[in-house]
Amino acid sequence: MIDLKLAALMSSKLCHDVIGPVGAVSNGIELLQDEGNEDMREQALELVSQSASEASARLQFYRLAFGLAGGMGPEISLREARNLCREFMSYGKVAFTWPDEAGGAENMPKDVIKILCNLVVLAGGALPRGGELSIEGSVSGGDWSFTYTAQGTRAGLREEVTAAVLNGYDADALTAQNVGTYYVMALVENTGAKLDIVRMDETEVVLSISAS
Repeated sequence: MIDLKLAALMSSKLCHDVIGPVGAVSNGIELLQDEGNEDMREQALELVSQSASEASARLQFYRLAFGLAGGMGPEISLREARNLCREFMSYGKVAFTWPDEAGGAENMPKDVIKILCNLVVLAGGALPRGGELSIEGSVSGGDWSFTYTAQGTRAGLREEVTAAVLNGYDADALTAQNVGTYYVMALVENTGAKLDIVRMDETEVVLSISAS
């Protein structure tokens, strides 16, 4: 029997992440239909606009980070990935910085781009109370390396996330809580990249990813 656990858990995760802004769009439309107060109508329109934009940003990011992104070819511009990450992170409580010079606009293999995008989610998840996430990196031909620095109050990776990073992909350990991390680890193993936890304390988590 073919094991579809990874696909099922990943589908559940993505639906869970998108249902919030989509539901807010629906609520805003209901308010528009029922509300006669002009001020409330303006607030409802603002809710619909912001929630629709967030849903669009999430879907475009997920298409690249988790999907085949078939129309983009075997290599993807780092600039495009950086822009999608910026838009995706703009709706959360984590201030996100990925300078244009950190890797430039180089084309990189699609699976490497997926790793870089997924690590934005993983590192951002290390800041449950908000904070700042910054990325530094360089690309030179086939050599590349990036560092993710997450700073904030009570920063830290969950135990199951740390275990996945340290031990690598393990299909038997998949749960709804760690599926995103194991997806990253599968990509890391498939590309031969090297992912390390450089530092982790109560105010800072630093991850590094590089070509092996």
